[in-house]
Amino acid sequence: MMKGLVTCLLVLLVAHQLGHQARAIDCMAVTESLLQCVTYLTGTADQPAPACCAGMKHLTQIAATVVDKRAACDCIKKEAEKFHNIKEEAATKLPGACGVTISVPISLNTDCSKIN
Repeated sequence: MMKGLVTCLLVLLVAHQLGHQARAIDCMAVTESLLQCVTYLTGTADQPAPACCAGMKHLTQIAATVVDKRAACDCIKKEAEKFHNIKEEAATKLPGACGVTISVPISLNTDCSKIN
């Protein structure tokens, strides 16, 4: 009986983990993370605001899996299309300017399907 219970719990745990891994983050979370970065990305500000860098750090936390990273990349590209004056150089420099290492490139030219 105990062996059956343990097996059942393991199956539930694995099913929960697989379900969690299959869900990608939503664009609203990505947009909210980067919203305070617009002034830096458009060249209005020379440095990213502290709230922008906090958002970048939050993005690194919520984009933990490959599925999440690809979804975040797609969201970033979709959102960036709304702002026609985003500077590619500022976008590329943003993680470094915030002291954040992020595996989701901030660029309109990224092929999101190739992110690992």
